Amino acid sequence: MKRPALLFTVGLAVLLSSCKALKEVTGDPQPDNKAYDAGAVTPPDFLLTRSDALNKWLDTPVRVQIHDVRLREVFRHDSLRGLQYSIVNPPQQDPLVYIDKIAMTRRQLLWAVSHDHQLHMTPAYNSKGNISHIEIRSRSVDLPKVEPVN
Repeated sequence: MKRPALLFTVGLAVLLSSCKALKEVTGDPQPDNKAYDAGAVTPPDFLLTRSDALNKWLDTPVRVQIHDVRLREVFRHDSLRGLQYSIVNPPQQDPLVYIDKIAMTRRQLLWAVSHDHQLHMTPAYNSKGNISHIEIRSRSVDLPKVEPVN
């Protein structure tokens, strides 16, 4: 009688682990709270704010499918809706952006875009102290053109 109980326990463990594997394979669009992109490291001071509502929004995991979208258009993508963005100092180039992740937080997404394209992002507040928008400034510097010496 001990063997059927052991077989049942082992079978149950295999079944539960296969359900998790099935969820990963099928790309379940509802990420669990541990599904964030482990490789997307975000500095602790990036978009630092005391606003609980903004922190909650920034730290919510979302499915990100940005395929060949111009950098200036990325901020209109579904995964970043809910905030306004203002490009104060636009980047000189407007490259195509491609990010495809099952789950990453909005903060991780904004950091990835900021880091990859040399952008500085700062929360801007209205007179009541509520977040009004995110200001975006290019950090890229025009290097002076050097004439070749003959």
